[in-house]
Amino acid sequence: MNAQERRRYPAIKGNVMVNSTMCSELGRAANVAEVKVGIPLDPDPLPPLQDATLAGMAVTGFVLSGIECIDGCAYAQAWWCRLG
Repeated sequence: MNAQERRRYPAIKGNVMVNSTMCSELGRAANVAEVKVGIPLDPDPLPPLQDATLAGMAVTGFVLSGIECIDGCAYAQAWWCRLG
């Protein structure tokens, strides 16, 4: 996917929070990233990113990579996080 294709997707605006916590899907402690928007009872716009790792960083943003578990299936995923 090139830069033009990535920019076609609507951005999700929110606060990225990363915490070390017990992860039931992995059966161990892991760094888990979540996107929080609005008030605390609002649903999260993305599934949690488990085993979150800083994959790259620049002046304009950073990339977190990890695993998203959806309906019992684990998917490799990366979040491009930027100010804007």
